Amino acid sequence: MWLAALLLALTACAREALPPTSPNSPAPYSGPQWREPQRPARIAPPVTPYRWPDDQQLWPRIRPPEWAGPKAIRFVETVQRAATYYQLPPELLWAVIKVESDFRDKVVSPAGAIGLMQLMPSTARSIGLRDARDPAQNILGGAYYLRHLANRFEGDLYFTLAAYNAGPGAVRRYGGIPPYPETQNYVRKVMSYYWRSLPAERLE
Repeated sequence: MWLAALLLALTACAREALPPTSPNSPAPYSGPQWREPQRPARIAPPVTPYRWPDDQQLWPRIRPPEWAGPKAIRFVETVQRAATYYQLPPELLWAVIKVESDFRDKVVSPAGAIGLMQLMPSTARSIGLRDARDPAQNILGGAYYLRHLANRFEGDLYFTLAAYNAGPGAVRRYGGIPPYPETQNYVRKVMSYYWRSLPAERLE
């Protein structure tokens, strides 16, 4: 149950320590042109307090998307727990992990980002992770940061993912997805996997 205690202690994560929050949302944003407004790209705010899920909340829904393949199977329970606790779509976590690391839990980027959700060591230390190379800690840390960003950007997944990749400051400066090719490609890839993972009724 140390994971539950860890969750309660999280204060920041992913690529950078969290900057002070701002009550100001980005201005309305209509680009880039590849956005698909007919598809779901917003998630609901969380209902607090967060509650650590029990097995009955998990098992009926534990399954990775078909495109994830066998590499994802050993992470299904952790992904579902993180998604349930932080009230995120599990499909979003699967998509982020796919694009960040392709389910390689030991990968380290040239910049030093670690593991499945590519957490920077400085950020992992700032939130008290004992071992960012541990898949469970890594997934829970990344899920926390996604939830934080989704709250900040009012559930807009385009802004949330752009901030996860480029930082929330860049999203604020540009009033939306920054014009960085890496970030644009990142958001487009994650959203593509996310939509592919959703049941047909949620795409309507």
